[in-house]
Order: sequence, then structure tokens, then C-alpha cells
Amino acid sequence: METKLLKMQNICKSFGGPLVLNNVNFEVDKGEIHALLGENGAGKSTLMNILGGVVHANSGEILIDGCPVKISSPSDAQKYGIAFVHQELNVVNDLKVYENLFLGREILKRGILDINSMRKATWEVLDKMNVKLSPDAMVKDLDTSYKQVVEIAKALLQNARIIIFDEPTTSLSNTEIENLFNIMRTLKEQNVSMIFISHKLKEVIEICDTYTILRDGVV
Repeated sequence: METKLLKMQNICKSFGGPLVLNNVNFEVDKGEIHALLGENGAGKSTLMNILGGVVHANSGEILIDGCPVKISSPSDAQKYGIAFVHQELNVVNDLKVYENLFLGREILKRGILDINSMRKATWEVLDKMNVKLSPDAMVKDLDTSYKQVVEIAKALLQNARIIIFDEPTTSLSNTEIENLFNIMRTLKEQNVSMIFISHKLKEVIEICDTYTILRDGVV
């Protein structure tokens, strides 16, 4: 039997009161788009924040490729190929696309910014996503869906294997949603796994392979 890319087993979390997550099991296959569903307060964000290293579980374990891992910080999550695309996009409007992608981890050549290498890597990752967007475009000139593209490209440049999409379609038009879904399908073909948090069941049915529903911290 093939090993699951991600397994979260018997995850429990309390913030001092009742359990927010109660023995939650959650798993994702390679190249799978997995919906995480539930009402507000069901525990979805807490579970994903544990996976992203933002919040620590009281008990339970996380396995990547069948091996137990300790995710104590967002940098740990990044090391294991886990990336977040938040509803509130984390882009800098006054920078170019390639500058956003390499912000804080610029490529240097003899102590000087290697702009050509960063532009080339940006072209390559956008091509991998099948997106026509110039590395030199100013982010402030992009619509919301293309700003989202920048976030996804940033995750892929950091070798993300699991991308968490938190309510990604809230601010998008129908055309922009279809563009996002086309990108997600392209990434799926490349064996990237995605976790899709949404309240829009029509979209879940269209784009997701499988789903997990949380209610009051229980699957």
C-alpha cells in the first residue's frame, strides 16, 4: 500500500478550556486536492495552524511520507514542504513580481543582487504553473487573482509539496476562480497536494478529490 504524503493522527488541542480538536485524524495523498470543511469554529484553522507550525498540538503526531516529524514553527513547516496561501494575501504591492518571490532570500552573486537569476527562476516557476505573467510586472498593477498567483509561485519556489488554500475564492470573480482552478489542476498533475478550505460546496464539488468535515473539533 502506498504511503500517504501527510497524516495527522489523534490531534488534540485545547486553549485552556474545552478541546478545540478532539482526536482528529486527517490525511492527504500525493497530488490530491482535499477539501477541509466545517462551520466557523469547527477547528479547521486550528488544525491547519498546527500543520503550519503556528500553533502546537497538546497531543497527537504528524507524519510526512510515513515518517513522524516535529513541526514547531513555520520554518519547520516550510522545511517539510508545507505552505499557506492565506485569504489575506502576503504580497508587497510596491515591488515587482520577481522581487516578491525572492523577498528575504535574494540570490546574490559576489555580494550583488543577481537579478537575471531571480527573473529566470520566476519565469520558470510561472511557466510550470502555465501562467503568462511577467516577472517585471508591478504587483500593485495586478488584480487579486494574479496576486494569488504570486503567493502560489512563492510557495513552489520554496519546494512546497502541500499548499493550504484558506478561503482562496472569497475575493475572486467567476473568471478568476476558474483561472485559479486551472492552476490547481496543473499543480495536481505535477503531484503537488492541496488542502482547500471553503464554505462554497459548489466549488468543492468542482475542484476537490475528497473531503474531511469537522464539527465541534471532531471529524
